[in-house]
Amino acid sequence: MLIQKICRRLATIAASCAVAAALVVPANVYAAASESTASVEPTPTPIPVASNQLPGWPQMSDIEARSAIVMDADTGAILYSKLIDDKRYPASITKIMTCLLALENSSMDDIVTFTEEGIKEAYAGSSNCVPVLGEEFTMEQALNIMMLKSANDMATQIGVQIGGSVEGFTQMMNDRAVQLGCTGTHFNNANGLPDENHYSTAHDFALIMQECVKNEDFRRIASTAVVTIPPTNKTETERIYQNHCALVVPSDSRYYEYCIGGKTGYTDSAWRTLVSAAEKDGRTLVCVTMKCATKQDFPDTVALFEYGFNNFTVQEIDRSVDGYKEKGSVTLPQGSTIDNIWSKDDGEGNLTYYYEEQVVGYGVKTKESIFSLGDGKSGKNSEENVQGNVSGAENDSEQDPDSVHIKKSNTKIIIIVIIVIILLFISLVIRGRIQRAKRRRRRRRRRRNNRY
Repeated sequence: MLIQKICRRLATIAASCAVAAALVVPANVYAAASESTASVEPTPTPIPVASNQLPGWPQMSDIEARSAIVMDADTGAILYSKLIDDKRYPASITKIMTCLLALENSSMDDIVTFTEEGIKEAYAGSSNCVPVLGEEFTMEQALNIMMLKSANDMATQIGVQIGGSVEGFTQMMNDRAVQLGCTGTHFNNANGLPDENHYSTAHDFALIMQECVKNEDFRRIASTAVVTIPPTNKTETERIYQNHCALVVPSDSRYYEYCIGGKTGYTDSAWRTLVSAAEKDGRTLVCVTMKCATKQDFPDTVALFEYGFNNFTVQEIDRSVDGYKEKGSVTLPQGSTIDNIWSKDDGEGNLTYYYEEQVVGYGVKTKESIFSLGDGKSGKNSEENVQGNVSGAENDSEQDPDSVHIKKSNTKIIIIVIIVIILLFISLVIRGRIQRAKRRRRRRRRRRNNRY
């Protein structure tokens, strides 16, 4: 009996210790580590690639990530599409939105001072910069630490500085996401740590990255391979961080020379996430992969970039349709023409161009002036397929500047001829009246002479 009581007492103590340990030690969420992999195997069931189903569209082999997108940052065209609107946990790629808002709402020499709110995120198991309460960094240093080290504590501290509180900053994040056209995103923190109310889509992150790469400071930070942070007011040693995005690190075997910036992410619930951009031959592409189980996301991203650069070309649209002038840009498979696309008008003159149901670009339309006359026949409204022989007589909807100039010149000539004819007619009328008046005067003279 005594032995049984002792055993029960030991079991109770052991259980209590386990509960205490669970409360004290946080879950193993990294939200950053570039070398982390998911603890579960990828699904064996293939996920269809939506873009591969388009007739005449370049085919791309499947990749490991559950969701992925390649977008032309210049035209907005979607080149590769795999479950791009499925909601997923973004992990640390969240930080590109934090970085964008910081760049838009602060100066690089602003001082970021660590408070209790930021210090709370500096715990074991979470990527952090081991800050000291009251430690000061310039905003430029803070952004480098957040983006390269993927420091969750720094992301929170930046958010508090910009938004006044985490809640205030996440509201800014959500408002900015809506402005950029995101429809499946809700941010609940500044760093991407697990939260069931913090989610997004591959499509939405492509839109966010598309905006980010317009900012030169963002490009410089996101493409930095290694950064050195000097001693601060609270520490005497420097901090050295290497970018977790292997695509921008020349010493890494996965380096991609055309990559202009990227951000990795990882948590146990999100798996690996990656957002990056590449520039080649004057074109800029954005790639997002989400829910990837292994480090295959880096080579898959390179393959997706090469697919986008090698199989598509940008075409400019400058044509007349139904009395309106259209201007825009589209990215189409090599060999395709604008005859293969159709457009949809939002009612305010903004056009979205489609290849089948795939977005391939955007444009605007304006009412043509009287000096840009032309039949502009298409036989279809702006929301219908504009297929047809653009250069043919029945559909003279594509005009180059020279032809528009000729039509303007012809119109002016016609107007001048009409004015000349009117003036001639008026002069003839006046001349006729003068001649009739002269004849009347001659007749009156003859009558007077006859009387005498």
